[in-house]
Amino acid sequence: MIMLALALLAADPSSLSSAIAAARPGDTVTLVKGNYPPLTIKSRTFDPPLKIDATEATFAMVRIIGTTGIHWKGGSITGDATLPVAVGHGFSAIASRDIAVHQVRFSYFRAGVVFDRVEGGRIGGNWFANMSSDGIDVASSRRLRISHNACSEFAPGPDAHPDCIQLWSRPSEAPTGDIEIVGNSIVGTMQGISLFNHVRDGVDDGGFDRVAITGNTVLNTFANGIAAVDCRGCAIRNNSVGSLPNYENRAQLYVVGGSVNQCGNDVPMVPRQGTPPCPTGG
Repeated sequence: MIMLALALLAADPSSLSSAIAAARPGDTVTLVKGNYPPLTIKSRTFDPPLKIDATEATFAMVRIIGTTGIHWKGGSITGDATLPVAVGHGFSAIASRDIAVHQVRFSYFRAGVVFDRVEGGRIGGNWFANMSSDGIDVASSRRLRISHNACSEFAPGPDAHPDCIQLWSRPSEAPTGDIEIVGNSIVGTMQGISLFNHVRDGVDDGGFDRVAITGNTVLNTFANGIAAVDCRGCAIRNNSVGSLPNYENRAQLYVVGGSVNQCGNDVPMVPRQGTPPCPTGG
């Protein structure tokens, strides 16, 4: 049997880069209280994953590129609050595997969390405010759980189409799929959960496979509370979709194409879109 000697490491803003460089699979890096500069972790493999406890830390930005096994917990990731329109991404993971980010407070970005070509991971228990566009963006990714996040107090920029959670596929990649979207709270000037698919010059983006949208609450001002287009083998169950008093368009459940099992959804602004209760155990 091979035994791994796991380390518990501490770091501050001046030593974080060296602590990450020295970290081994299964280690835990705990960050002391402080303001940290942008962090990039590139081309690393941690199996078991590296745990980063940032509960006491404030970051400007985090990027994970071409890396396996980063589990991030806590803290704040905050953009430039002085800009008239928030820009950039708070936590982005690109071409990576087994990435988790949870219990983080995000504010003042164009998008809080971006997963692009990520295989396996979790986005959970985060809070998003003052986004100029989206809370969570997921592109060409698979095997993710997006649960118990909260979006509120968005500040959409000009021509923005804000979403709390947005998924999309690309024709050059396998469709985004095997995603669970569970128990998220979405309140404010935004769309809720958006799975849109496009056909451009005859080329289909690819739709979605096996996405389960369950037990989410949307109370917004835009038309689409939950939207799923060309979603195959999908389920939309036990969600609540409603409008705030100052709504621009009535919140709705919009499902087009694909094969979607729907039950237990409450859509009071468009009652015909509501669905019968789910069977016991559904």
